[in-house]
Amino acid sequence: MRFFAAARDKVILNGYGCRKLRLLLHGSAMVFLVLLAGVINAAEHVQDFNWRALVKADTSAPYYRVTLPVEAYLNTAQPGFADLRVFNAAGEPVPFARTAPSGSSERSMQRTTLRWFPLREAVASNAAAGKLDVTVRQSGDGTLVEVHSAAGKPENKSQAVRGYLLDASKLVRHESAQALELDWQGGNDGFQLLDIEASDNLQDWRSVQRNVQLARLDFNGERIERRRIELAGLPGRYLKLQWRDPAIAPELVRAEIEQGSAHWKAPPLAWSAQIAPLRSALNLQPGEFHYRLEQALPISRIRIVLPQGNVLLPLQILQPIRERRDWHGIAHGVVYRINSNNREWIQDEIALSGPWLKEFIVRFDPRSSRNISQPTMQIGIAPEQVVFLAEGAAPYELAVGNGKMASGALPLATLVPGLGAPNAPHIAEAVLASGAASVMPASSPASALQPQADWKKIALWGVLIAGVLAMAAMAWQLVRQMDRKE
Repeated sequence: MRFFAAARDKVILNGYGCRKLRLLLHGSAMVFLVLLAGVINAAEHVQDFNWRALVKADTSAPYYRVTLPVEAYLNTAQPGFADLRVFNAAGEPVPFARTAPSGSSERSMQRTTLRWFPLREAVASNAAAGKLDVTVRQSGDGTLVEVHSAAGKPENKSQAVRGYLLDASKLVRHESAQALELDWQGGNDGFQLLDIEASDNLQDWRSVQRNVQLARLDFNGERIERRRIELAGLPGRYLKLQWRDPAIAPELVRAEIEQGSAHWKAPPLAWSAQIAPLRSALNLQPGEFHYRLEQALPISRIRIVLPQGNVLLPLQILQPIRERRDWHGIAHGVVYRINSNNREWIQDEIALSGPWLKEFIVRFDPRSSRNISQPTMQIGIAPEQVVFLAEGAAPYELAVGNGKMASGALPLATLVPGLGAPNAPHIAEAVLASGAASVMPASSPASALQPQADWKKIALWGVLIAGVLAMAAMAWQLVRQMDRKE
């Protein structure tokens, strides 16, 4: 800095020298930027990545989402996928974001037909006074067998129907009841009003809904119906329906309860190929087996390949600590295969909390029903997903395995404007083409972590340094000439 300040002071009275030095500095700066851009761009070639896979999409969309396979984890050259890139057909990198795997909520609907018993006019008169004067016969589990009024016999059909008693005692998960759907015949077309009450013992009744409106309208061959009654759970084992106007109470032919349930479905795991134990130099005990991976992986499950026949194996998973001087238990469980009555009962997986493991020991309980020789296994991970912009022409290619790359991922909210809004750009699902993964010859994930000669970069940096030295020499010569003139 002192040198350039002195040069500036020397040439301040010399207009020609000042212009010449300014042009020299500007030109050298342009050369520096051009060479620096060349160095940066030289690192963004798809050929510089050890592992690549083509992206296959069946639709056209502005964004695509792909799930990273286990092979991508095994071939990445940097922890955290800093070397992950997506290229288009022209070999140009496109904007992308990484995101955690997402599960889904699945809903299921179930319909159950209820038994019903008519409540005739003699019963309704007492019910209106707050008392259901009926004779009830139930089975041992509470299911209604017979319901009739105390004033009449069940076979007496001359009495007008005032309502119905519905038996929901066999339903489970009453809180999941979402609707009651009725169907009837007879009665007058038009609107109907009824009240709904619930009870667990057929003696104490509580109101569920009042002034419920049903309808059936026919006109010119068209029918409009309202037969569905929305529920927020079922507050009792029995329901009582009472029509406000007994004169229009219809003859019930069907009563169904609709139940809905929702459960969370975890994202599917990505499984590796089978892994055999090592011929380890560790001092292993009988029933202990040592496994080592090419890269540390966030393991969610371990699947043991069980032999045929009946077998039951308690086991423990251990992780090395303190430079492999000690082993710490991180999971335990039982795997088994049992055949009974032409049915196979199998549990071959042990759940882990997702630790990053590169090596571990599986210790089988010596009290196991069978000694296993060289057991193979698979590891399952909850893989990350990649969302990328469809910039440029397809096909697109996913690449990892370059130990010199800095992270190029954007935040997902930055990549996709309006993410989560109803009118947000569509993100289409895509997959990696089967068999499209390739590893460059004479390279491996381990070697990718080691410094490798890049002659193109070395040449560019050499030219850059030479240019800077030449600029300094020219500036020095100019200052010396000006000193001699003075």
